[in-house]
Amino acid sequence: QPDGAAASFRRALEIKPDFAKAHSNLIFTLDLAAGANISTLQQERSRWDAVHAAPLAAMHRPHANRRDPERRLRIGYVSADFRTHSAASVFGAMLVKFDPARFEVFAYCNSTTEDSHTRLFQQGVSRWRKIVGRSDEAVAELIRQDEIDILVDLSGHSAGNRLLVFARKPAPIQVTYIGYQNT
Repeated sequence: QPDGAAASFRRALEIKPDFAKAHSNLIFTLDLAAGANISTLQQERSRWDAVHAAPLAAMHRPHANRRDPERRLRIGYVSADFRTHSAASVFGAMLVKFDPARFEVFAYCNSTTEDSHTRLFQQGVSRWRKIVGRSDEAVAELIRQDEIDILVDLSGHSAGNRLLVFARKPAPIQVTYIGYQNT
């Protein structure tokens, strides 16, 4: 019932305009709602950015990553879906089939759910970081300390996202991939 859900999320935002999770849920729900067009969707995404992300971008500070072209690149993946999940069936290979001579792969897991895929990913990556329950600021600082060069969002506005970590720009290059392709 996407239309009813959208109305509920809008009501939640009337009560608490800075409720980022409700706003993300609204965006995700609008993608399924009848009558939502690209313009409406983009306006809501822009509103999310203005209310939740843009104020954090103002706090951006330079990164301390070493600029040595011979060192291994550090790539960090952030997701709540490092488990048996449709998105993991697409991105999973990046966590287990990479050249360890050229890359260090960090997984920042925002979920307590673990299964055989989780264990496969834990064994495949260079470093496994459990971030569930940590504040966005603490996670952003951990990513900075890990000197991640490229940070990849695998969730977008789907459940368990950490978009407000990305808003703090903890890595010099940040991209989104497969978890939510609509933004």
